[in-house]
Amino acid sequence: MSRVFPGADFCAEESGISGDNGGDYQWVIDPLDGTTNFAHGLPHFCISIALAHKKKPIFGMIYQPILDELFWAQSGKGAWFNGNRIHVSDLESVDKSLLVVGLPYGGIEDYRRFWAQVCAVMPRAYAFRHLGAVALDLAYVASGRFDGIFFARLSWWDFAAGDLLIREAGGKTSDFEGNPITATSGSFVAGSDAVHKNLLQLLGSKGQAV
Repeated sequence: MSRVFPGADFCAEESGISGDNGGDYQWVIDPLDGTTNFAHGLPHFCISIALAHKKKPIFGMIYQPILDELFWAQSGKGAWFNGNRIHVSDLESVDKSLLVVGLPYGGIEDYRRFWAQVCAVMPRAYAFRHLGAVALDLAYVASGRFDGIFFARLSWWDFAAGDLLIREAGGKTSDFEGNPITATSGSFVAGSDAVHKNLLQLLGSKGQAV
């Protein structure tokens, strides 16, 4: 990677920010998203890599090694899965949606607030899942396997690649207040135009980041 962009910085879960050269480019890497799943032999984990320019992802790749599934996107070039173009689901309402959530890392109060958010949405959705690897969950939203997602208190390396994937697959992403996703966003919600809009409406006052 350093040979591709010699002056690029790195931001990775295992090592934090390194090589801070003040350049415009930064690799954002999670070498193993879903560590707990991996440690317990659960085959839901992935490698997530994004290249950001001035803190905006311009390339993203998520790879699930067990199934040999590669999801990738380039800004303005669409989103792809193993050579095939992918799109978010075309649901026009959250009512029939299969949603996935990411639980926050924090104390009991964080869980209580997030559970209130889940309860605000749950009566309208068809079903919920929590699988423990948010980057891979985002790839599944981009490919239409899930219809929507929301979570809070995760890090830049968890969602940089997936944010680009979903947007290039025709989806919408934002924080719980409807603001564009940035490297420091404290919350995340995404889906098709309709599902994203419905989720923001349902979260409402419960949608403040935990």
